[in-house]
This record gives sequence, C-alpha cells and structure tokens, in this order.
Amino acid sequence: MSYTSKDVRVLEEVEHIRLNPSMYIGDTQMPTHLVEEAIDNALDEALAGYATIIAVILDTKSHKYSVLDNGRGIPITDDTPIIVSSKLFSGAKFQDKKTAYQISSGLHGVGLVAVNALSSDYKVEIFRDGKHALFEFKQTKLINSKIEPNGKPGFSTKIEFIPDKKFFESVVPDIERIRSRLITASAELDDKMTFVLQVDGKKEVIKLTLDQHFKQNCLTTGEVEQTVLLNSEKKPEQFRAMFAYEDGGPTGAKVLSSVNLLPVESGGTHVNRFIEMLQEFFVYRGKKDNYKFQPNDIRYGLRAYLTLSLIEPKFSGQTKDKLTNRKTYFDKFIKDLRNQLDQFANDFPDQLNKLLERFEEYRRKLDSKKLSGNDSGGRRASTKFTKLRDCTTRTGELFVVEGDSAGGSIIQCRNPNIHAVLPLRGKSIPNVTVKKDILKNKEVGELVMALGAGIGPHFNISKVRYSKIICATDADHDGAHIACLLTMVMAILLPEVVKSGMYYIAQTPLFAINEKKTFIPLWTEEELEKARKDNRQITRFKGLGELSPHQLKISLLDEKTRRITPVQYSENIDDLIKLFSSADEKRKLVGG
Repeated sequence: MSYTSKDVRVLEEVEHIRLNPSMYIGDTQMPTHLVEEAIDNALDEALAGYATIIAVILDTKSHKYSVLDNGRGIPITDDTPIIVSSKLFSGAKFQDKKTAYQISSGLHGVGLVAVNALSSDYKVEIFRDGKHALFEFKQTKLINSKIEPNGKPGFSTKIEFIPDKKFFESVVPDIERIRSRLITASAELDDKMTFVLQVDGKKEVIKLTLDQHFKQNCLTTGEVEQTVLLNSEKKPEQFRAMFAYEDGGPTGAKVLSSVNLLPVESGGTHVNRFIEMLQEFFVYRGKKDNYKFQPNDIRYGLRAYLTLSLIEPKFSGQTKDKLTNRKTYFDKFIKDLRNQLDQFANDFPDQLNKLLERFEEYRRKLDSKKLSGNDSGGRRASTKFTKLRDCTTRTGELFVVEGDSAGGSIIQCRNPNIHAVLPLRGKSIPNVTVKKDILKNKEVGELVMALGAGIGPHFNISKVRYSKIICATDADHDGAHIACLLTMVMAILLPEVVKSGMYYIAQTPLFAINEKKTFIPLWTEEELEKARKDNRQITRFKGLGELSPHQLKISLLDEKTRRITPVQYSENIDDLIKLFSSADEKRKLVGG
C-alpha cells in the first residue's frame, strides 16, 4: 500500500469536530454539552458585570434549543459572529486578561464552533450598536446573514441550534444537569442574576443565594449546628468556602465546588488543598487540647461548598469536570482561609471543642469495631483485608461498591449477618484484557481474596463465601465504565461465578422522590416524568456517596425495593474480549 503526500489531508475546523466530536465535547450520548457551551458564553457576560438575565429555552419536541442574555452582545463588525462560530480558538479571552474578560467560564475558544459543527441548524442573533444582526448556518455552512437597524431588542445575543441526530444517541439534553448549572451560577452570583429555564413552554425562574444552595444541595438532613463561611479574595480572584458538619446522611465528606460559575463535578486540586488545610488545622488544635483522632477523621460528616473565581483555571479537558492547577497555585488563598479559620476558633471556642469531640468519638467507634469480635455464632469478621467488612453467614451478599464514602454508608445500614461490603477505588480497576500481571493489582487482589475460592486451576466454586456478588456503582457514565471493567474481571478471572448466576449488577438511582420521611427511587424516565407532573420533590444524586444510609438501604439492600440483575455469561466471550482489547473493534462498533 502506497503512502505519498497525496494521502495527507488538511481538515477544516468544523470538519475535524464532526469527525471527532467526543474529542471536543466529551460524552456524545446527549447534546447537553452544546447547551452548556452557549451558557458559558452568556455567563462570561455575567461575570464581567454586563448581563443581568440569562434565559435557556428548550423545546424537546422540535429539538430546538436557545440561550439568550442581555450583555454587551457579540461584536458584529469584521464578520466576528461568523469567525467565533466557525474558527477554532477564536474569542476575546486570548487577549490581555485586562481587556474584555478577566474571569471567564469558556476558556478554549471551542464552544460556539462545536455547537455549529454538531448541529443541523445553527443561528446567531445579535442586538448591538443600534443594529440587529442575524447569521444562519445549515450543516455548518452560512446560508443567510443580514445587518439592519434594530427594532425593540429584548436581549443582546441569542444562540439557537438543532443538534444533528447523527452525532448523538439522543437529541434531548439532560435537563436536570442544565437546571443544576443555572442553580449553581445563581448561587455563585448570590442572586444578583436572574436565570430563566423554559422547557416545552413551561417557565421556571431561578434565583437563590449561596446559603440556600448550600442547604439544598450539600446537606442531606439539615442537622448542622453552625455553618462556617471563609472568604479569601485576591481581586479579581476569589476562593470562598462554606462548610459544616452534618449528623445523619453519608459518613464521608461531601464537597461540591464550582470555578468561574462552572460546576466542577470531579473536584481537583482545590478540593484536595482545602481538605488538607482542614486536616492540618483540626489536628493541630486537637493535639493542643489533647484530643485523639486521625487526620482523615475530619472528613466524617463534612459538607462543603467551594466557589472560586480564577484568572487562569486549568481543567482536565474540554468538559471541564476537574481542576488541575498545581497545589501551590492555591497557597495565596489557603493562607487567608487558614487565618479566618483560626479567627473562627477564637470567636467560637465551644463550637471548636464540639467538633474536636466529634472527631475523637468517631475515632473511638472505629477503633472499637476493629477490636470487637463477632459473637453471633457465625464467622468472625475478616481481618485479612483493609477494606472488606464481612458478614457472618455463608449465604450472604457481597456488595462491591465504588468508593469509601458509599461503602461507609452501606456499612451503617446493613445487616452484618447477611451483607458484606467491599469498597474499591473504581478508577484503579484495570482493563483485564490488556493489563499484564493483573493479580498484582490491589483492587483485583482484594476481590479474589474476599471471595475465598482461589483462581484459575485452583478455583473451587464450593468455597465462594457468598450467594450473591453485587456490583454497585454510580448511576453515571463513569460508574457504567467501572461496572464494565469489574464485569470483565469476573468473566475472565472467575468465569464460574458468572456462569453459576452468582454475579449481579445493581441499578442505582439517579433521581428519587425525597420528601421528609418519604424516599422513592425513580428507576425509569416514565417514573421521573410522572413525579414531575405530580410536583413531587425530586433529588438528583451524582453518586452513591450522596445517598444516606437509609436511602441506600431502600435502593440496594431491601429486596422489595431494590433492582439487581444477574449477569449472564456470554457465549461470544471471545468477541467481547476482542472488543475490550482492540481499538479497531471499538471504532467498528461506533461506526468509525
């Protein structure tokens, strides 16, 4: 096969996006990210102090989506609307930071180009400088443009588009995620902005304070004695932290954050640095007053919301779900936050002592559990593993869960006679089809040891310690990926467990009716829509770690309300192995 200069092809920007959409917008299951890109641009005008209203209009029947703001409007001279809609790395954020934008949500100059590239119809409408401008695109090609004297503008910039069906599994965006984006932005701006979300003609006005947002989205029971607000400001940058300790709900820390009005769902160095500061502070004060606990004990019941405004945030990718600035970047903020924390301790010594007593009591409980035996007549809890919390019967269930936070909550609500829990770090589970020395992996090794039946030629199914092995991960794409990796580990290393029908995957709720003492998981879209029509109070859970022990009991442990599905061993296992190990096979599957 020949390879010459004639084989080299240079792609236009929009063409490259259309060939590789996930490279630019991440997940292509739904066009949610396209709506968010348009929202980011509107939020930049809000951050700059010009926009006071942002409206998002979603029509799930015509699949037409619009984002409007009343900021300054995209400049209409020199074909600027065409450039920012068709040329990558274009925008006003690459100049000196002191010109158009000091703090901004969109950073990469990809946003509107990606929206145009992945839409069948795309339109930019602008009212600026006494003129009305309209630019319409069809399949990324400009088909109409005009600039004329304006009438009565109700907005400055409107981005309207219809996602192209060939790029998405569904052309309906995640409405709850978009609502969450607007709620976050409203809280960050402390209700100085008005956000409007209109879905299929039904209008919702979103306007709330940071304190309201913290109570609604960080707390589970609302049982906190005092909320602490820390604020380090290095104009125009800012690092605010609101935190409290909650009784009830998940035992692990729940820390939400946003950077430049963007929810940062996977955390990052700012979250790590903040928790390190709390650990250093409470350990220092604890030693000073002779309290005994470990640094990680300060995570028990911690609820925090971090809001940052940064000139140069660095994210892990275009989807901006994790902040990757170096820890030293936050030193200038952490010093101020620590000083304010010292001031809090001086102003509220009784509250400080209550927290130190809380940590010490938690450590005492953990240590007593390690020392106690099991007098129920069955097996003793296993001491061979660092994370496994065993059950006492040979007919129990082993829950393999993603993360220590979820594991800790299940341990609180389980029946120790029949429920064993093994928390694993999901992203540390390797792809068994390509990983060498697979048994050297800590997570896989702990799973094999927990089952107690050996492996390979030494495997004996009669020695499996449990009647069911249940995989429970978060109800998102990362969780599904982890479940796939764990399932392949079971199918390849422990196939007899799968063949015998012992291995299950649990469905975990993304939404639930959550009203005082009523908790009902919503397993299907139909159930969710019915609950919305009935005006029930609905909570969206980003992960298992956000569910309280009581909620996890209903969702995972109670046989009457949970949903677990046995995994059937595939007759085409070789094809599955090939799919997991071959990039070419994956491309064939997605039609690439």
